[in-house]
Amino acid sequence: MYEDRVFDTIMEEMMAAFGRDVRTDEGSLAYNACAKIAEKLEEIYGDMDELNDNILPDTQDDWHLIEYGKERGITYHSATQAVVRAVFHQEIEIGERFTCGDYTYEVIEQIEGYTYQMICETEGTETNTTIGKLEPAEYVENYQGGEITEILKKGTDDEDIEEFRKKVIETFKTTAFCGNKADYRRYINQLKGIGGCKPRRRQAGEAQIDIYIISDDFSVPDAETVKNVQEAVDPEDSHGEGSGMAPICHTVHISGVTKTSVTIQTKVTYDSGYSTATSKTQIETAVKTYLRELCESWEAKEETDMIVRLSQIEARILNVEGVADVEATTINGKAGNLALSFEKIPVLEAVNIV
Repeated sequence: MYEDRVFDTIMEEMMAAFGRDVRTDEGSLAYNACAKIAEKLEEIYGDMDELNDNILPDTQDDWHLIEYGKERGITYHSATQAVVRAVFHQEIEIGERFTCGDYTYEVIEQIEGYTYQMICETEGTETNTTIGKLEPAEYVENYQGGEITEILKKGTDDEDIEEFRKKVIETFKTTAFCGNKADYRRYINQLKGIGGCKPRRRQAGEAQIDIYIISDDFSVPDAETVKNVQEAVDPEDSHGEGSGMAPICHTVHISGVTKTSVTIQTKVTYDSGYSTATSKTQIETAVKTYLRELCESWEAKEETDMIVRLSQIEARILNVEGVADVEATTINGKAGNLALSFEKIPVLEAVNIV
């Protein structure tokens, strides 16, 4: 708004206000008297520009957007650390630190015997596949070995700020009120670990409202997440009593999305120098990326089925370096699209190249 309010422009206007009989060249009394004021005015205009940008959510910077979201009942989810189960062959002190691969973990709780909970010192999803041998980060007397055997709680990345911006802006499009769909979405989507939800009205002959949720990494949520959302919305021991956010007489059942395994079979022709051995990993990654995009759009697919399209599968494979042609592709044994109902998401089982 004030992009033109810079030092030179301000000085030009100020100097023009003096009469012809007053010297206004650089170094003159008039120039020197106004220069400091012009510098300060440029700063003030810059502050006003920043203030103007941060009034509305479509132009707010990250900090102002997150704070503004709080006023709209939308919470920004920062990155979290993975929690793992580790089994040792001796007693380990709480607070001891160990490494596994590229990551360092701290012992935070004894589960039983030589089994412990550990938390990764690195935030984010990149640690969610790390399982294996543990080595002491510092000296442990007579260390007899240990390993990570299970991911108890996945780490999460910082929420995409532009997706968060969309959530905030969306609150102005539909009024969230007293248990309508917008109200359930607004409340559930700001809970930790949630990437989206689909409320469904009571069906004929049923006494409950079903709400399906997807995790914030757009996969099937774990049992703990489903339980936490259930307790926040409509606790199991007091259904319909208004003990959670659900209004009185709303009996709400929370369920996680269910996965549909997807097996792709296809015949691939390669460019010279390429083969299944050199390209299969990239082909699998291309298909996984497409299915991930579908999972990210799951919440928006409320009135129509989610479609895993054969043409998209082939197009993604064709984009892989070294692939010349694709034919005879099937999804789960059928040469056609795969339709997924309201509560289902696709998960790649295998890519078989013939």
